[in-house]
Amino acid sequence: MEEYKVLQPFKYFNDHISVNVRPDGRKFDQQRSIKLNANSVNTADASSLIKCGKTSVVCGISLELATPKAEEPDNGFLVTNVELLPLCSSKFKPGPPSDYAQVVNNTVNDILKNSKCIDLKDLCIVSDKLAWVLYCDIACLEYDGSIIDACLATLMTSLKTLSLPHVIYDIETEEIKVDVNIRHPLKVTGLPVATSFVIYQSPDSNVALMDPTSFEEEMCGGNGANLVVCWNQGLLCGIHKFGGATLGTDGHKKLLNVAKERSKTIEEVINTCIANETSE
Repeated sequence: MEEYKVLQPFKYFNDHISVNVRPDGRKFDQQRSIKLNANSVNTADASSLIKCGKTSVVCGISLELATPKAEEPDNGFLVTNVELLPLCSSKFKPGPPSDYAQVVNNTVNDILKNSKCIDLKDLCIVSDKLAWVLYCDIACLEYDGSIIDACLATLMTSLKTLSLPHVIYDIETEEIKVDVNIRHPLKVTGLPVATSFVIYQSPDSNVALMDPTSFEEEMCGGNGANLVVCWNQGLLCGIHKFGGATLGTDGHKKLLNVAKERSKTIEEVINTCIANETSE
């Protein structure tokens, strides 16, 4: 069977889809298993590690103090950086970030901004003088599809467990004192969840597969997912289309509902993980 997959991947894939089953045995709208841990990196101010099927992603947030931008004196900074390391897949090579890594990073950043879950004003300590910078470094340890879903989930888990040290700023002397023993939780409004789909153009009709593997992404003509739908606690906050085939109106409505239901499951996983971490 594995030789068949290697020698004739498209026929192998189509043989499964034609009988309404995916190569890994899942239904078209079935999620892979998820494992999530908070505070996985001791050297980070907040962190988490997620495993969705074989896709593994870690996020670490580090804090720094800086002067706000002159045009936004009341805002702090939130900087995301997604790395698709060569060790996670043979698809990625050493060197500068690939175009796909930049697309993933920009999409995660756009979802974060569109959901308005973080108010950058909450990161400002003294207007025009001092603000927090949140460096959110996200690294893929193993790539097997649906990378945007995993990146956003681990990022939101890290943000929801982040606390900011108390800072005292003397305006006259410009002296800064940081008390790490007094901390304030970062205010996070809502919980955006991304759900990836690929759309396969079968001989009979176009078929949408949720939470695609890397193999399924390749069979549907993309570097990654063809479509990413984002819900934030019942509110639609983004649809990102990356080429590939299309669906009719009814098909898109079904995808939105599938993504909405999945977002509730991911919310529960994240909240349970945080609650367990807090109780320990």
